[in-house]
Amino acid sequence: MKTFIFLNSLNPDREIYSEHLSMTKEGGDKIICVNGGFLMARSLGILPDYVIGDLDSLEREMITGEFEVMQFPEEKDFSDFELGLQKALKMKTEKIFVYGALGGRKDHEIINIVIMAHCRVPVVFIERETEIHNIIDEIKLRVTRGCICSLVSFSGPCLVKEMRGFKYLLRNEFLEPYSRGLSNIASDEEIYVKVGQGNLIIIINSDKNKKEDPAAGLL
Repeated sequence: MKTFIFLNSLNPDREIYSEHLSMTKEGGDKIICVNGGFLMARSLGILPDYVIGDLDSLEREMITGEFEVMQFPEEKDFSDFELGLQKALKMKTEKIFVYGALGGRKDHEIINIVIMAHCRVPVVFIERETEIHNIIDEIKLRVTRGCICSLVSFSGPCLVKEMRGFKYLLRNEFLEPYSRGLSNIASDEEIYVKVGQGNLIIIINSDKNKKEDPAAGLL
């Protein structure tokens, strides 16, 4: 089972989200809307399975439909995205796609990336020109040849055991949480990274001048 999470974005790319969802969602997959992500999903004609958060960006009467509403107090120890992620993990989801994670306040964007980097289930942030994946042991992705891919460590030294399909390769080397993994280049249409330890993410920046494939990254 996969889970799709809609977050409240100031600059949502509804076309990309809708295309990706229609290509990726299968029967049995779940949709979680976090706070104002509910309005974005509804604007696309999508009804969630769950609405989660403190609902501070929604009027209660807006939330109508046959789905479960899980409301939390505004003063809490978790962000609304983390609450949505926790719900997805409790459902034993195998992969999580997130829409709108990079379209809000900068502090929210940074925390969203930190949270996904430490999640032990594959998480993907989907935007028009950017995809971010956490790497659980290993990852294989289909990308546009020549696109810029950055590897970032979030837990001190991160052991990169193997890389394929990149211009610059690491093999059994430690990547520190600095800039060494910045701006690598995909030399092939398929890239592969194997991690031995640590929390590593990969940021894929698409070529703005090329027609984008909404299926990229879905191997």
